[in-house]
Amino acid sequence: MAKPTLHFQRFEFKYFLPRSHARPLVSALRPHMIWDPYGTNGQGWYRVNSLYYDTPGFDCFWDKEAGVADRKKLRLRYYGDTLSPDTEIYAELKRKQNELVIKDRVNLRLGDAGGPRLQKKFLDMHKANRDNEFMQEIAWFTRRNSLRPKIFISYIRYALLSKRNREFRVTVDENIESREQFDFISPPGHAAKIYQDGVVVEVKFNNVLPGWFHPILQKFNLQRLAYSKYGNSIRHLIPVFDDNNYKPV
Repeated sequence: MAKPTLHFQRFEFKYFLPRSHARPLVSALRPHMIWDPYGTNGQGWYRVNSLYYDTPGFDCFWDKEAGVADRKKLRLRYYGDTLSPDTEIYAELKRKQNELVIKDRVNLRLGDAGGPRLQKKFLDMHKANRDNEFMQEIAWFTRRNSLRPKIFISYIRYALLSKRNREFRVTVDENIESREQFDFISPPGHAAKIYQDGVVVEVKFNNVLPGWFHPILQKFNLQRLAYSKYGNSIRHLIPVFDDNNYKPV
């Protein structure tokens, strides 16, 4: 029976950067950081594909918009440009508790990753692992809130790890595209480009930022922001949420 493959808690700070500044930023980081070994061809980049779930009333979206301090969301994720029955798919439950991010995930098969089959899969995992708090939480959260897939988001991620402390990571996400989609296997529809002139920088760490990183923050004038790929995709794609305000806030 599948068991969680990942559990961590850390701080995540997000920044928005003009796309023309992305390569200079990476160049400034490289003396202190190495490419993520999971990147493609040693260049540190890979494609991230996520299917986000929400309630019928989009409660996860509204919790983010309202700045609810203690909130959570469910997404399915796979990496790479192709999807096949052998592709590793992860169900991720991500909680935000003020500044702290807590994430657990578990492996799924493609056949379990759609519609009612997903809820049944979570219930079966919980029954087989009744002492596992994560299995109980993800089964309860999905069923209690009638979660259904809403938005598919895909982007290219450049990922770097600190040479001295591999727990310190910086990722640069570009070419962010999103579309309304309700499973992984339906023919893709039209994808909207989200902030095509900018990139999203995420800084991920456990305790404190390294001293060498502060001058880079100042050099590139990186300002923290409350950015949500899911939230801004919803506002961009669904007319009822369209407020013509696609700024990175």
